[in-house]
Amino acid sequence: MNNLASALTGIHGERVALSDVSVSAVLRDLLAEVTVSQTYRNDETVNIEAVYTFPLPLDAVLLDLQVEIGGRVLKGVVVKKNAAEEQYEDAIAEGDAAVMLQVIEPGLYTMNVGNLLPGEKATITFSYAILYRWAGDRLRFYLPTTVAPRFGESPHQPHQVPESSLSVENQFSLQLEIFGSLRGAQFVCPSHEVKLDMSADKVVISLQQAKAVMDRDFILNVKAPQATRSFVLSGSDGDGVAAVASFQPFFPGLQQRRPLNLAIVVDCSGSMEGDSIEQAKQALEGILNALQPHDRITLIAFGDTTNLLSARPLPCNKSNLVKAKRFAKQLDANMGGTEIGKALNDAYAALRGSEHADIFLVTDGEVSSWETVIKDAKLSGHRMFTVGVGSAVSEPFVRGLAADTGGECELVSPREGMADRVIRHFERMRAPRASRVAIHWPEGAQGVAPFKLGAVFEGDTIISCAHFDHAVISGTVVLEVETEKGEVTRQELPISMVPSSETADGLSIISRLAASARIRQLDDRAGLETALRYRLVSRWTNWLVIAERSDADKTLDLPALRKVPQTVAAGWGGVGSVDLCMSMGAMEPMAMFSRSDANLSEMADFEDSIGDAPRRIPGPDIPEPFRRLLSLIEEAPDRLDARHAISLLRDAGFAAEFDDLFRHAADLGLNVEVIAVIALAALLGGQMGEYLSVDTQSAVASLQDHAQQTTEAIREMGRRGIALARIANDSAASEVLQTARANNIRENMEKIASFGDLLDDLQTTLGRQRNPKNVVQHAGK
Repeated sequence: MNNLASALTGIHGERVALSDVSVSAVLRDLLAEVTVSQTYRNDETVNIEAVYTFPLPLDAVLLDLQVEIGGRVLKGVVVKKNAAEEQYEDAIAEGDAAVMLQVIEPGLYTMNVGNLLPGEKATITFSYAILYRWAGDRLRFYLPTTVAPRFGESPHQPHQVPESSLSVENQFSLQLEIFGSLRGAQFVCPSHEVKLDMSADKVVISLQQAKAVMDRDFILNVKAPQATRSFVLSGSDGDGVAAVASFQPFFPGLQQRRPLNLAIVVDCSGSMEGDSIEQAKQALEGILNALQPHDRITLIAFGDTTNLLSARPLPCNKSNLVKAKRFAKQLDANMGGTEIGKALNDAYAALRGSEHADIFLVTDGEVSSWETVIKDAKLSGHRMFTVGVGSAVSEPFVRGLAADTGGECELVSPREGMADRVIRHFERMRAPRASRVAIHWPEGAQGVAPFKLGAVFEGDTIISCAHFDHAVISGTVVLEVETEKGEVTRQELPISMVPSSETADGLSIISRLAASARIRQLDDRAGLETALRYRLVSRWTNWLVIAERSDADKTLDLPALRKVPQTVAAGWGGVGSVDLCMSMGAMEPMAMFSRSDANLSEMADFEDSIGDAPRRIPGPDIPEPFRRLLSLIEEAPDRLDARHAISLLRDAGFAAEFDDLFRHAADLGLNVEVIAVIALAALLGGQMGEYLSVDTQSAVASLQDHAQQTTEAIREMGRRGIALARIANDSAASEVLQTARANNIRENMEKIASFGDLLDDLQTTLGRQRNPKNVVQHAGK
């Protein structure tokens, strides 16, 4: 038992019943299976009912539930919702113990643990499965841990509404085992301090410390260029077979770029204060830098009011972009509550009459009645491209808003790179739209889900499920996409019968995943029948366990209600932040973070204490990667050049932080080694030179001069490329530019020019930092 957790008090002075959470997961090729154990302990003198509302990934399909209490292990059953509630209440009234798990909205669950006796403990273990969704060669393993406070009146019952407490730090342990083709992937954890162990058959990733505070989502980014990303899985389904097809389409020849009519909506409500508003500003900066002269935009900042750049989209000429950037610089999380519906209505009005207009929304999504917002968005006819920011983003809202309107969603935690997500969204928005999307299953397929496919974007995952009455299936599954211009592309996947584990009733995990996808499009009667047959928690069914007691152990009084408080999300509303602490070995790039509880006055005293000594010795307050960098440079100053810069950053522990920067440079055809020199020079700027010897300071000065000249050269190359692109309509010029992809050279050159500005800003920003902790914190921004 976690003694600290059980000793904490809740909002009303009562003991917190949730004493421990442990998570174990297995990632095997194409599927993740996750097991969560929640331990509840009653440290009071009266019997209690513990109620805990918690998040799970939106695509999670619950598979099993069991309860260990009083020396017994009891299996859960799926029961019709009203019957489950009635049986649960009857058990409590009769003095027995009972556990009920229900879904109260997509991605949000409530666990009721009824009639825990004084000193009694109950451990509830449930498991779920989830299919990977690839974006290019990357996937994101995501485990939400807390629910941030939401704006507006909750639609749920009072005992189900999450409540946050500054005095409670729920904690969890975590271990991931990775098998199959993902073993050779690159893993980056931007949310937590983790460690990696490799063996011949698997990779194991676990928390650096035994426990972590549940104040942020756990994120593991996996890059696996060689992994299989399109596939068909099959499994037994009683007397038949269920199959799941996952496509990652690529459309050669369909690369024409289209101009944008865009309303950019930025959440400036109070909940965005801290990390989230900084992320929003990064996103907005990336958006404005990616716009082209033929695009049209307006900006809308909102809280409980809205502030518009213009009532109609403006051409993206130089003058209007200056206005937009001035508007963006003034944004802050000071506009009150999150009236997102009103802000989107203003966006619909601004885009009225604009052909093929889209909305780009940046928000933490922390609103209570979000389902109404999604319904209104679908009626608007506009695609929504959402970026969910923060340590505990509301995934169901921001993903649902995008999916139901034909757009796409990106989730970005505070220490993930924002630039890639913005660029990815722009690629989606500019791509040709699909006029027809169809998936063709072999003959005999039934219950195909989803019945209607949503948007299709190159490199993103599309999943389809089907059921067959016969025990053996063969053939191919075909994805067919036709664009507005009549161009058609097809992708075929062969079906292979792979043995899969199944239960006594012949239901495999694949069959239950397929049933979960199918249930979303069924009416109440068919939905209830499907949920009961496949043992699925749904809006019609709950998990239920009744633990009968002996007459001597039955309680006589009704239990006292004890809601488990949520730990306040790091960075929410300006409370705390997420500081960077990295550890990277040669074979295990891991970005690591810890909660910031530093006293601000002590931090100021530390900054003021930096004196004018020729060289200072780094103390324990200096982050380990920075101290390692200084040591490596002093040992070998000759590494301060282009040949060694990347390895120097890697050995010190900074490479993962600059990953987005290097990848962006490579996409533009720039020399990544040269960019690494600029990043290294930026880290060593400003007051950081005080920690170096005089001889080494001289070498760093030369490095910084070279970095500044290189930055200016990159900018100049971009400017010249823009000028050259302006004459590309001339036939002779177009012929010369064929090898340089004349159709998009101007766009690329403008990106290169903007990249030079980004590098210059990086050097300026990091060079001003007097606190080494801030240097590390700003390195990836």
